[in-house]
Amino acid sequence: MEFFDIRKMPVNLWRNGAGETREICCFPEATRDFSWRASIASLASNGEFPQFPGVDRVITLIEGGEVTLDGGHEFCHTLKKFQPFTFAGEQAVKVQLHDGQMSMDFNIMTRRDRCRAKVRIADRTFTTFGTRGGVIFVLSGAWQLGDKLLTADQGASWSEGRQTLRLLKSEGQLLFSEITWLPGH
Repeated sequence: MEFFDIRKMPVNLWRNGAGETREICCFPEATRDFSWRASIASLASNGEFPQFPGVDRVITLIEGGEVTLDGGHEFCHTLKKFQPFTFAGEQAVKVQLHDGQMSMDFNIMTRRDRCRAKVRIADRTFTTFGTRGGVIFVLSGAWQLGDKLLTADQGASWSEGRQTLRLLKSEGQLLFSEITWLPGH
């Protein structure tokens, strides 16, 4: 289990200057041939997403203004807060910020031939299923994971096992993704 606080994570600027990324986790670690990867991106201006052939992406707006993703003839979708959207990583996608407002987005990328990601928002205590990986990010409230207390902008990632997350106050929201592996992986 690896814990993180996005306020303390290193920031990588995009080559096109349209945003920045904070990488949460990558499995296997430090490789361009990842099986799955989670990050938080800040979009500062209109631009294009980098393409990742063979990768499925799930993006969730967690802060800031709405964002329209224009995938040409494939789709045109407006991201709304806390509503995950899935698209193919090889798809050319143009990003249009609404009212020029910056946004912050939670991203999960999975190799299509190895694994899948399911992203959801939780607002009550739950136990993850028997997956082989996952990541959580606290949106609000206080959550207990094992002996660790997590609050807004904090989270954790893991590569094996079930996890129980307890909401410690009457209100709170948590974004989480479980990774399931395809047979043979």
